[in-house]
Amino acid sequence: MNSWNVTSASSKLPMSQGQYKNVAEILAFQAESQPNKVAVRYQGSSYTYGRLYATSLDIVSALFRVGVVAADKIGIIFPNHPDFISAFFAVSSLGGTVVPINPLLKADEVKHILSDSEAKVLIVHESTAGEVADAVENLPNLEHVFVLTYGEKGGYTAVSLSEKAAARVKMTQLCMSYVSQSACSASFFGKIAEVSPSEDLAVLVYTSGTTGKPKGAMLTHNNLLGAVTAAHAAFPVGPDDRLLGALPLCHIYGLTVVMLGTIHKGGSLALIEKFEVVPALKTIEEEKVTVLPAVPTMYQYMIMHLEIEKFDLTSLRLCLAGGAPLSKSLFESLSRFVNAPLVEGYGLTEVSCVATLNPVDGKNVHGSVGPAIPTVTVAIFDKDGNQLPPGSENVGEIAIKGPNVMRGYYRAPEKTSEVLKDGWFFTGDLGYLDTDAYLWIVGRAKELIIRGGQNIYPREVENVIAKLQGVVDVAVIGVPEPIMGERVKALVVLAKDANITESEVKDFCQKRLADYKVPRVVEFIETMPRNSTGKILKSQLV
Repeated sequence: MNSWNVTSASSKLPMSQGQYKNVAEILAFQAESQPNKVAVRYQGSSYTYGRLYATSLDIVSALFRVGVVAADKIGIIFPNHPDFISAFFAVSSLGGTVVPINPLLKADEVKHILSDSEAKVLIVHESTAGEVADAVENLPNLEHVFVLTYGEKGGYTAVSLSEKAAARVKMTQLCMSYVSQSACSASFFGKIAEVSPSEDLAVLVYTSGTTGKPKGAMLTHNNLLGAVTAAHAAFPVGPDDRLLGALPLCHIYGLTVVMLGTIHKGGSLALIEKFEVVPALKTIEEEKVTVLPAVPTMYQYMIMHLEIEKFDLTSLRLCLAGGAPLSKSLFESLSRFVNAPLVEGYGLTEVSCVATLNPVDGKNVHGSVGPAIPTVTVAIFDKDGNQLPPGSENVGEIAIKGPNVMRGYYRAPEKTSEVLKDGWFFTGDLGYLDTDAYLWIVGRAKELIIRGGQNIYPREVENVIAKLQGVVDVAVIGVPEPIMGERVKALVVLAKDANITESEVKDFCQKRLADYKVPRVVEFIETMPRNSTGKILKSQLV
């Protein structure tokens, strides 16, 4: 059953929308202006804006009692859940910095992020407490772990810390069955800490770490607010929209576009704990989702399931794709099941998620990731630092400038100086701009294959192989070769009923690519290694 009822707004607003300084004001504005509007639907339950805010104040109280002050780093390890949202805004309300951590990470990975970020407090969902217990050894900055629990008794078996860790870290259970469940009244509002929007950090988001240890991208309140505002100018979202929350909220795409973007406009979020194809399709159908933000892998799984089972997806008015390249075959396949535009964009953690996007009401050029969104500038530079003119022959490194660009990497001035130059963030991605200022990506600089002095862009070869019927997934890498330097290798995942040979892949490429670009080796694999947002981990393939 679908329950998205909206009641009348309350009286006085805490601030004027659009004049936010602290990102926490986004939720406070909606909670006072429409406390009974459903903000989140999760596992059959409705969470109003008032309830989200009330819960955030309970978490604020717990953090305040242990001495959390402005600029403290607070880790949050949660699956997609309404309380992740409340915890995020609780930390922001105190002027603290949120360090979102993927709950799929193992103890050593969690430990690196907690150590590098110098986190003082950790807020965790009960399901992740076990990994946390193994991660908190030898972390001199960590003082408190709050375990949010659920059910009559919390449904939680206490996790014991080692004697050494217990001497420094206090683990406290917060049973969320007993927190405030009511909507907010005017007297219910707490004080939101004043911050310097352009200097103070709202979040410290660790990059995926496909090469080396993850680095913490320092994103200010202005970075996030600027990114959300610019993104909405590119793809309008309104209070009547319902977005599917299947992307991890701990990732910059889910955090900025899905969570902050929805709340900023007073819309509603149909949230699922993690992406699984059938629950996702059921949620779109039952909750009448209007906007679908996803990565290509998610769309691929949806299409494969829609081939065998029907779902009513007519409520969708817009589909967004990012995080990885979108193949033409996937683009065309989705149109058979969804009568809504699919627009592809481009961004990175370091630019608060979004930098370019194909227009929703304009020229949607497949293969391109669109022009820069408002307030953002994109340029192409050669290896000597010269800006290149438009044209497919002028491939260089993509650089981005705008209010969404991070302050730098936390405690890593040398790495920061490598990527931030004169206000430009140098992405490490290769591409070109066409005469309409649309951006075309050809690959990563570090993934560029050089064979006999000829540059080969993996994405170009991948796009060709993806057109071969029966190919589900493909990745192209360079492997060493004594004489030519490198040779092209394609790793291919086939559909279950496909029967394609290595020779057929090579012949298909031979007709469409220059000889030096044709894969010399084709390997068929069962699955492609990907991170939590669907990006292929080529380092593992190499």
